[in-house]
Amino acid sequence: RTLLSTHGTIFRLTCPYTSQQNDRAECVLRTLNESVRALLFHAHMPARFWPDALATATLLLNIRPCKP
Repeated sequence: RTLLSTHGTIFRLTCPYTSQQNDRAECVLRTLNESVRALLFHAHMPARFWPDALATATLLLNIRPCKP
């Protein structure tokens, strides 16, 4: 903890497998799920293409311009 605090990092414990405690991660997961569903729905593709749509949604999320 001393090492982390000297570098300006705040050490916080969270319960395992509870992404609800991390709002940013929860928002990204929700955005990805909604994007995947939208891609599959609008392309009239079956659910077996979920991995491909997830890869595409992740790429689109990563290349979008972000706020400075």
